[in-house]
Amino acid sequence: MSLLLLLFWLISGVTLQVAVPAWRHMGQPAFPFLLAVVLYVAVNKRKTRTFVATALLAGVLEDALSLAPLGFSACSFLAAGGLALLLREDFFADQARTVLWFGALCSAAATGAMGLLLRGADLVALTGGALLRRMTGAAVLGAVLIPVLFALMRRMERLLGTWEDRG
Repeated sequence: MSLLLLLFWLISGVTLQVAVPAWRHMGQPAFPFLLAVVLYVAVNKRKTRTFVATALLAGVLEDALSLAPLGFSACSFLAAGGLALLLREDFFADQARTVLWFGALCSAAATGAMGLLLRGADLVALTGGALLRRMTGAAVLGAVLIPVLFALMRRMERLLGTWEDRG
């Protein structure tokens, strides 16, 4: 993925992250627009440092536009992306069913990591049940949204001629 295309997706993700309010049901999880960009890079790019840089930048952007302390979202993106790195050898990015489960799992992991970080810092009074509801809601949103975003990102890369096969 070229640097300009990656910046386009990060700016688009930040814009959507701010513009689309949290889902009112199942613990009010946020829509995983920026997480989808991070996961896409983790799964489809050969260099781990590209994923780490993307996760850190996306996390700082998300925290700068939210009430979360700087760095918390980056940690949750790194946790979910680490899971993506572990699973990427067995992952088929062209199969919607696989991306659906993958998106659900990684969204729940990112939301759980963020909840634990906020709770550990005594910034929110989040019970275990509330965190589980939020993780479930994030899994539903990830299962629906991440396959669509992966398809859009892959299609744009192919149209622009920047697609590179994993190897």
